[in-house]
Amino acid sequence: MKALIAAILLVASSIAVAAPGGNNKGGGNSGNSGNSGNSGGSGGSSSPGLGTASVNDVILAGKTANNFVLTSGNAQSGQYGDSSLFSSSFGGGTWNLLGKIGSNGALSGSASQVLGSNLTLTFSVANGSKSGTWSITSSKSLQMDLVLGIHAGNATGSFLFDNLVLNAGQTKSGSFAINWNNNGGQVPAFSNATLFTSNASLRSVAPVPEPSTYAMLLAGLAMVGWLAWRRRSQFAASVPAAAA
Repeated sequence: MKALIAAILLVASSIAVAAPGGNNKGGGNSGNSGNSGNSGGSGGSSSPGLGTASVNDVILAGKTANNFVLTSGNAQSGQYGDSSLFSSSFGGGTWNLLGKIGSNGALSGSASQVLGSNLTLTFSVANGSKSGTWSITSSKSLQMDLVLGIHAGNATGSFLFDNLVLNAGQTKSGSFAINWNNNGGQVPAFSNATLFTSNASLRSVAPVPEPSTYAMLLAGLAMVGWLAWRRRSQFAASVPAAAA
């Protein structure tokens, strides 16, 4: 009987050792999402490591990202991109593809319109580089959530800019750096980038007065000042005459 129990325990332990690790996406973790799945699905390879990656790796208009998550996979997959790599970590909701950036930094096609606003995306990255610069311009005043997903190695680092405000015609520029590790424990080079938007809304901005408006205002103030001076001068001249 003891031999039978021992044999059962031995079989159970061997099954436990052979079972693969689960794919845990780690809901609200702003560092590494905990996704241990392999992007290529091949057995025996290790998962990407967080390394020193953080929200500080992507900057736009002098501000770092509000949140960051690292997951296995490529956010550029599919016609409309793969927002499932970050959606649950960034509060869910609907994310719309804004544009896809190739390995040479060129935009694939044109950026999607957001509430009738034309957005212009630029990326500058050298071949094999692990850092670069980027910018975004909007033809209308917008407020939206923006995600920049950078693919390098077998992972995508997704960076969230929450409630990003873009005024009409304004260009916001920034930089990015890759600091996570690939399966081999090395920092990988830039592969591509994908941008998504959510919760977009148009903003009402007070119009800036034309230069001619300022000129008319100054002329009006000068006229008021001259009239006030003339009235004081006439009053001062009439006082001695009345006293006499």
